[in-house]
Amino acid sequence: MPVRGVLMLAFFVASLPVCLFRPFYGILLFSVVSYLNPQASLMYWSGAAAFPWALAVAIPTICGLLFSCSPFPQRLASREVALIVILWVWFTITTVISTHTPVFFHHSQDTLDRWQFVSKILLMTLVTIGIVDSFARLRVWVMVMSGCFGLIVVRSLPGIIMTGGGARIYGPDLSMVADNNDLGLALDMTLPLFFFLAQSEPTRAMRRLFGALFAVTIPAIFCTYSRGALIGLTVILVLMFVQLKRKFVLVPIFVLAAGGALLFAPEAWKERMNPSQGLDSSARERLNAWTFSWDLVKDYPVFGGGFSTFTPELFAKYAPVAEDVKGPHSVYFGVLAEHGFPGLALYLTLAASCLVKLLRLVKYARIYGDETVAAYVHMFEFSIIAFLVSGCFLGRAYFDYFFAMVACVVILDQLARKSWASTDEDATGDEGQSDAVEETPLVCDGMAGMEKA
Repeated sequence: MPVRGVLMLAFFVASLPVCLFRPFYGILLFSVVSYLNPQASLMYWSGAAAFPWALAVAIPTICGLLFSCSPFPQRLASREVALIVILWVWFTITTVISTHTPVFFHHSQDTLDRWQFVSKILLMTLVTIGIVDSFARLRVWVMVMSGCFGLIVVRSLPGIIMTGGGARIYGPDLSMVADNNDLGLALDMTLPLFFFLAQSEPTRAMRRLFGALFAVTIPAIFCTYSRGALIGLTVILVLMFVQLKRKFVLVPIFVLAAGGALLFAPEAWKERMNPSQGLDSSARERLNAWTFSWDLVKDYPVFGGGFSTFTPELFAKYAPVAEDVKGPHSVYFGVLAEHGFPGLALYLTLAASCLVKLLRLVKYARIYGDETVAAYVHMFEFSIIAFLVSGCFLGRAYFDYFFAMVACVVILDQLARKSWASTDEDATGDEGQSDAVEETPLVCDGMAGMEKA
């Protein structure tokens, strides 16, 4: 095993007891393992490839939460948590039914494996909501998640510059963003985080750092050569321009992005993004997969075909081009084919619930003059919208990054309401005091007075 692998293994082993006694550290490490897959450096060791590194981090983290004195069940009392649980139950029902349905029995083992994988994501989403109990922890977690993708972008910059954008960039091997399309989706979701962290961070150095990451992430999204990611990027930048008051900040970004795409983009990129070229093989694959999903769910509208139902056997029955077996190429068609109309309805309800909650939060943030909470509302709002838009063309329905944003919404809502309630109590208690006594300002200052994480 190389020296890097030895160091990585030693780091993981040393981190496990820390995850037990400091569960928040386990959440941060779990995020790094999920997005960056640093354990790939251990793959030279024969047993490392099969070892469940994420699970090794998750177990002591969960135990640390359960054995802690923190009242975490109270933090799970939210509409979104209830929807996650209901969605999880529905996934379980469709899994059981599909594995006992003759036409779907051939992929029953893949269905069970996929159910276990998704269940781990949903479980860690709930665990995260239970552990992240302060603005300071939320801020650190957001910076770690965005920093993981920032590191990928920075690592890709030399190749982008040397090839003039001619080479596609990919995520870490064996990670959820290893594919260029998945990486483009993740960068679309991270772009709003960089933008609003560049405005809300208390120190100038951090604001400049996230501002620079925001600027370099846009050409990185171009270089994923993902059309779905490009559509998501366009929609997000337009929405940000329409909704934000400081529109002048985005004007040079629009100019540079459009100018770079028109003047400096390589011909291969222009040809791939040119809609006048007609349907290429990738577009035909999408239409074939979407037609397959719709035809399958017409026969099984309630429960769908279960996880991993995109198989050659079923494509031969439901797809226009039987031999062109691909994934769903869409979040929505994927959930529809695998879990029927009820599953898709629950999935969309979860996303809509988050957006509605964020709209309410930003309204109250303006009332209380809490600019930091407003900034975090916008970063999560645009990140979820980026997922929903790009997800029209990318089959990453069970993306752990999306469920992390759901957790962020729940956590931010609870922390903001608690902070504002405290502010109201202070205001009520100060009514009878003398005007000569200098009191603490009533405006909630978000994270300005953050406690230690």
